[in-house]
Amino acid sequence: MSYNDHERLLTVYEVADILKLSVLTIYKYIRTNELEVLEFGGHYRISESSLASFIQNHTVNKKRKEDAS
Repeated sequence: MSYNDHERLLTVYEVADILKLSVLTIYKYIRTNELEVLEFGGHYRISESSLASFIQNHTVNKKRKEDAS
């Protein structure tokens, strides 16, 4: 994961609020390495680019829906 020093770092609670998911679900994504994080003394921070990548990886587009049919 690359980090830009001008990039905002988000807490697990902020990411949960943005995605409208529970904090426990966000921790699950962290534990399974689906969401890249920075760790500082047991506290996680998620970069905006990591969150954007996570969202992109979970986007279901028309082509993927057609492939499933």
